[in-house]
Amino acid sequence: MGTWGTGILHNDTTADIWVEFKELYNNGLSLRDIRVKLEKDHRPQDDTEYYGEIWTGIAYGQWMCGGLELYTLKKLKASTQLKWLTSWADDKKLLPKRIKVLAEFIDKVQRPRPNPLKRKTIVVRHSFFKKGDVIGIRINSKYFIAAIVTSHFDSKSTGQNTITFTDHFFSDQTTLKEVLKSNIFYLDIGGSNKYYRGFYRAIFSARNMVKQIAKAFLIGKIDTNEFLWLGIGIPIGDWTKIENLIEEQLNFLKKNKTDRPINVSVSQFLKRNDELEHILIEWDKKIFREKLQAQNAK
Repeated sequence: MGTWGTGILHNDTTADIWVEFKELYNNGLSLRDIRVKLEKDHRPQDDTEYYGEIWTGIAYGQWMCGGLELYTLKKLKASTQLKWLTSWADDKKLLPKRIKVLAEFIDKVQRPRPNPLKRKTIVVRHSFFKKGDVIGIRINSKYFIAAIVTSHFDSKSTGQNTITFTDHFFSDQTTLKEVLKSNIFYLDIGGSNKYYRGFYRAIFSARNMVKQIAKAFLIGKIDTNEFLWLGIGIPIGDWTKIENLIEEQLNFLKKNKTDRPINVSVSQFLKRNDELEHILIEWDKKIFREKLQAQNAK
């Protein structure tokens, strides 16, 4: 896939945008409507850290599907400006490489793809939960973990939920009151990606959840319009790997200390706080830079 496959251009954000793009494309949305939705959801114009990654993912999706918009191309070209390269500016070696591969990518996507992707037939799967639902999810034969649904989305044929996990484990029954006393669950490492560190929040598609949806149930509901920003997290989650991620983290903590920057309680999570969010934004920048250095050292 050329420069798309290098850490300088491609990372988790661009990859996850592409996953979202494909799903929306297969659901019948036009390339313009997909771009509008992704731009609205990810707000690249407000994100100096990930502006280029978001627009790279959108541009790649439109190019793969045979219809790059001039609007998208303009935004992609803007990603070479220094104001959108704040994550790279401190590294004088990586910065020119980033600009170079962006320029090569921009040139590539302006040439039509010979064989654009065709849409796949999609079975209708709507979201299983609503914003504000507090749910229990079975993670093994003995325990459940409590989690908070922070959003739901449904199109004509697909749905998804954004879910944030707590550190409240229980064996049979629990109450909403108990969940509200807990903290947000943190992952020092995640699955095969040893560079992931962050609070466990992810988007799960209904299609991914359907085969094992029976392991989740409703505990209660909370009424809030906004939540604390926790960081990038795992943009696209895998419902089938929840137990693996949690087990790996618990095993990690038996021999190591967590390096999370701060503890976040559920009560803090249920309201915005500029001071806490600033700490988490700076932590996200640190992890992003470490990840880039690791990828490009290979």
